[in-house]
Parts: sequence; C-alpha cells; structure tokens
Amino acid sequence: MGQDLLEFSSLKGYIRSFVASDAGLNALAELRPFDTWDEAAQRWGMLQEMISLVALSEPLGFSALSEIRELLNFREGAVFEGKDIVMVSDVILETARIKRLLGKPGGPLSSITAGIEPLEGLTTEINDLLLPTGEISDEANPFLRRLRKQARSLRSVVLEKLQGILDFLKTKSMVMEDLITVRNDRYVIPLRHDYGSHVKGITHDFSRTNKTAFVEPLAVVEENNELGQVRSDIKEEENKILRDLTAQILVHGVSIRNNLKLYGLLDLIHACAAWAVKHNAVVPSLSSDGIDLRGARHPILIERLGKRTVPLDIVMPAGKDCLIISGPNAGGKTVALKTLGLLMVMAKSGLAIPAKEESRIFPVRSVLVEMDTSQDIQHDLSSFTAHALTLKRIYEQAGPGDLILLDEPGTGTEPQQGAAIAVSCIDAFRKKGARVVVTSHADLIKLYGLSSEGVENAATAFDDTGLKPLFSLQYGVIGQSRAFDILKSVDFPAEIIRDAITITTGDGGSALAKAMEDISQASSMRLKAEEELARARELTLQAEEKVKEVQREKVTFALRYKRLMDRVEILAAKPQPREKVEEVRSSQEAHELEEIRKENEPALALAVRKGGPVVLKGTNTTGEVVELLGEHAEILIGQKRLKVSLDQIEAVQEEEDRKPKRVGMRVRAISEYVLPINVVGMRVDEALPVIEKAVDQALLSGQKSIEIIHGAGTGRLKAAIREYLKSLDAVKGYSDSTIREGGGNKTIVMFEKG
Repeated sequence: MGQDLLEFSSLKGYIRSFVASDAGLNALAELRPFDTWDEAAQRWGMLQEMISLVALSEPLGFSALSEIRELLNFREGAVFEGKDIVMVSDVILETARIKRLLGKPGGPLSSITAGIEPLEGLTTEINDLLLPTGEISDEANPFLRRLRKQARSLRSVVLEKLQGILDFLKTKSMVMEDLITVRNDRYVIPLRHDYGSHVKGITHDFSRTNKTAFVEPLAVVEENNELGQVRSDIKEEENKILRDLTAQILVHGVSIRNNLKLYGLLDLIHACAAWAVKHNAVVPSLSSDGIDLRGARHPILIERLGKRTVPLDIVMPAGKDCLIISGPNAGGKTVALKTLGLLMVMAKSGLAIPAKEESRIFPVRSVLVEMDTSQDIQHDLSSFTAHALTLKRIYEQAGPGDLILLDEPGTGTEPQQGAAIAVSCIDAFRKKGARVVVTSHADLIKLYGLSSEGVENAATAFDDTGLKPLFSLQYGVIGQSRAFDILKSVDFPAEIIRDAITITTGDGGSALAKAMEDISQASSMRLKAEEELARARELTLQAEEKVKEVQREKVTFALRYKRLMDRVEILAAKPQPREKVEEVRSSQEAHELEEIRKENEPALALAVRKGGPVVLKGTNTTGEVVELLGEHAEILIGQKRLKVSLDQIEAVQEEEDRKPKRVGMRVRAISEYVLPINVVGMRVDEALPVIEKAVDQALLSGQKSIEIIHGAGTGRLKAAIREYLKSLDAVKGYSDSTIREGGGNKTIVMFEKG
C-alpha cells in the first residue's frame, strides 16, 4: 500500500538536522537501500572514516552553500550580476576546501573528493576582478579606473554649480527644498513651478501637487551630458567584464554542478556520521548465514525516549530461516519486528545501526513488510482484504535472500482460519528461500514454530510479580498472551475478567494453550539445566586441574626433600661432617620441606558419632552431632539444628575447641542451590518457617544472596519478614529488587562472607 511501515523517512528526518547545505538535503532525499551489499560496504567505509573525523574535537565545518543551480541553467550570452558571480566563486572555493580537507590519499572518502574540480583559475580571476560585495575592482582594470576617476571629477563640478544656483535662488524664495537630487540620471534641483523668470533650465519632473518642479539649470547641462557619457562608458566596461566572467562560469557549469552534488554527498555522510556518534551506532559485520543483533535499539525510540530505550538481542541462528515471536500484548513484539526491519534497511543504505559492535547480519536482498494498518480507506478495502492483498504481493515478489516481516498475520477474520492462512503463507515464503520473522498470538502459529525444522522461537519477557512486560526477548520458549493478567494490572472490571475466564474453559485457557505453556516451561527448564550442567562441567574441570596441581606440588616437594636427605647422607659419609650436616639440617629449606611432608601425611581418620564434634567441610564452622539418621546427621550449630548429609561433615579431635561458631561466613557450594522463595498470599506464621529453612539451606550452599517474593498487599508480611531478617547474624543486609525485577514486591537478602 505504499506506506513507510518501518519509518525510514522519520529516521531521515532526524538525520536532516545534521545536514548543512541544500545539496546535502538533495542527497538525503535520495538516500535509500543500495542495490547491492558491495555498494553498502563501500559507503560503510566512507562512513567509518567520517566517524573517526567527527569524533575529533575540531568540526569539519560544512557550510550552507548558496543556491546557484538556477544560475547554471542560463544560456550563453547571459550576464550575471557581480554579487551572483561572487556567490558562485564562494561555492567553488568551499567545495575545493572540503576536497583538501577530506581528500586523504587512499582513504575511502578520496573516491568522492577525487571528482571535485577546484577550478582555481576561475576563482582567482573572479576574486581579482570583483570585490566581496560584487562590485568590479579598480585595481585589475586601469581603463575602468580612469573612467571612474573622470566621473567623480565631473560629478563634483556639477554639484558645485548646482549648489551655487541653489544659494542664489534661495534669496528669491524660489527653492522648494534645499537639496540636489537626480531625475532621469541627471542632477536637478527642486524649484517653484514658476521658476522661469529667475533661471533658465529643463524641467524633468513635477511633484504630485505640481507645486515643485525638478529643474536641470542650463548652466550644468553640458557637464551633465559629459557625466552621463562617462557613466555609460563605465557601464559598458563593467558589462564587458561581467559578461566574460559569466561566460566562463557557464563553460564550467557541468563541473560546478558535479562539485555541488559531491559536496552534498559528503555533507550527507558527515550528517550520518554525526548521528551515529551521538547514538553510539556502529557498522555491523556481514555473516554468511544468520542474524545476530546484540543490544539493538529502535532509532526512532532513541530519539523519543533517549536512554530509556530498552536494548534487544534479535537472533536468527545460522541454519534457521524463521523466527516466531510470541508473548503478551504491549510486550514489544512489534517493536522488535520494526527494529529488525529498520536496522536492516539502514544497513543496506550504508548507515551505522544502534547496536553493539559484535552484531552480525545476513546480507538480505530486500525487506518485505506486512503490518496492521487497519482498513485501507483510500481503496475502500476491509482490514482482512488489505492484509490479503499485501501477502499476495509479498508472495509474488519474494525470493531467495529476502527478509519478510509479518506482524500478527491472519488477523481481521475468523481466528482459526486466519491462523491457518498465516501458517500456509509462512511456509510458502520459506519454500521460496526467504527468511521470515513473525509476531503472533495464534496458537496454531506457535505450534508451527514448535513442530517445524529451521524455526527459532522467542517470547517477550514478562514480570510475573509486577504483571508488566520487560521489553526483552527470551529464546527457545513460547510466550502466552497473558491477557487476563494484563487486564488485572490496569484494574479492569473484575466481573468481566471473571466471566471471560469462565467462557474460555473455567481455568483461564484452552487445553492447547496449556499444552504450549507446559512445553514452554519445559523448554525453559531445559535451557536452565543446560546452563547449570555447563557450569558444573566447568567447575569439575577446575577442580581436576587443581588436584593435578596439588599432585605436581607434592611430587616436587618430595623430590626436593629426597635430594636434601641424599645431601645429608653424602656429607655424613665424609670426615668431620657434623658441622656441615647440622648446617644442612638446620637450613630454612629443610624446615620448610619437613613441614610440607608432615602436612601431606594422611590425616587421622575419625568416625562421625552421636555427641561427637564435627566441622562443615570447607569451613571453620563446628557443631555437635545430635542424631545419626542413615546417610544423614542432625547437628547443632549454636542454637540451630540442621540436617546434613554425612559427606558434608567430618569429625574433629576431642581436644579441639568445640565451641560452636556462628554461621557468619560463606560455605562452599556443597548443598542444593536455593531458588527464589515465593510466599505471596501466606500468613506471617506460615511464611517465616519457610524463609528460615531457605536461609539455612542457602548458607550451606554458599550462596551470597537469596530472593524472597512477598508481593505488595498491605505491607504487613514484608515488614514481618524484614524484622525477622534483622535478628539473623548471618544476614549482612537486605533491599528491594530493581524496578524491572519487581521493586518493593521482592526482597533481596545478602549474607556475610565466610
């Protein structure tokens, strides 16, 4: 429908503020995606060079050049005014200045500046003949200088005579105004209309009332004639000079136009570089397959929201040709789609994009978009018909390498039929070799994403605590619309929500939706498990390497110890060896090695028994065994009783200090990690035991902190929890979570380091 759905024209409007010249604005108007990525890459090189120059403290100083294109359209024989010729000269000089400034040999910008012709001979001649005001200079033309001198002399003679006549006639009360003026290029004086009886002259004009006559006395007619002739000669000589300069300008008209066009292109690249520097935009890398935009921000949102714009990671991995984005309303699905589309168009237009430097994009052929624009009133089409025609046009144009963006396809008709049509279109586009990115609430489209090869799924993140979207994407999961939750968050009438839930199935969703939610949760848990497995493998490798290092140290120390003993035996076998033997035995090295040998001897094995002292492995925390329960033991540490597995403790000798120490230190990660605790809806007496158990488990696992989700409510539960936390010596402090993570609905508890 010919609409700028990705708002590329709006982006050009923001770049416009950095453009200095009309030629630059003309270049901006022509800015659009290049036909090939080689052309885009060439422009990127120019842009990167310009960005490095813009980043310097000294501005390049592009100017608002005068508009001279109409002058260059005049035909041969025309005569420009002096000020117009000076204006043309200024334009030529400015383009030559930019050529010198940016024409670094071998630099990407030199491919543009090389086409600028300085036309130094023309500008030199213009500056020699004309003053900055456009007047012709006397210095470069002796003949003109002589004529102007003669004209000044004659003018003085005429004015002197006329002043004498005025003084005489004032005594006769014939002067209407004491001044000398000009009529018909001749000097005259204003007299009463009946002046004839006092002076002879030629009347050139009358006032509106006819009471004043503008008279040229006969006494100055000859000088006026001579002055007029000299002025005519001056005018002819000036016209000759201006005609010659005009002819030279028109001869070089093609070069001057080309200079203006190249200057405008450089002005545009400078404006694009200034915009990129302002918004930390970067030139992306091209990949052979896949899209990986890190920290991508929508350019229009940057201009409107500034630093509040939430960055997105938009990823279509190599080997996949479809990305389906689902999730709640107002969660940022369409923003993600538009961000991807606009950044791809910007990149192919040779622009920098607001994203991180490691971002990579696939060199798409073209970007085809289908988005909801409601009804097409201009063509009297319904919403569904307008969507259908757009999808038809895309299908006819689509081919290998295209990127197709579909925002909620299949809407405007019966949902199941619309979703079926959307799935068929997505599959058809992919078969034609295009990459497809889709946003949708439709269950059928989500199932297509789960069951089809080559499809990546993503969901817009949602804050379950605050019931608000987080405007970020989570990959490998399917998002639910969360319509009822969002209605609750805006205080929508509860009775309407309740009736709507009853209509669906009585529990808030269809069986299909619940199945997908289960699949999504399973996928999320799988991803988390993979992350934890990778972390465990990393820790295992680190532990194995540490063991190998300890073994190597033991061998090294054993060898050193053996060499030292061998040395002692050799000395003892020699005559009078005692002093040397004692010297070796008492050396610092001998003492150190003996200590190491003792430390590495097997420790005394002690059995864990009821009533016996034990220590938590990896810590200095000791306690007493209260009960032995098979593979577990219940121990008393201070006033707390903890249940731990036997491999987490070891017995200590009776004579050691058995005074239990406070749990005020970080314990090695030897117990299960404590996930965020949700006590929303519990009473205080129900919540505190849960929190107490979680704190104990977190201390054993060596966590630095835990999260307690208690919600807002009346605030009583939150206050009671925090009052309890104050009584725990192991708690270093607590605070609200970030606004994005739930704010005051969640408490972050920090523990003392061990």
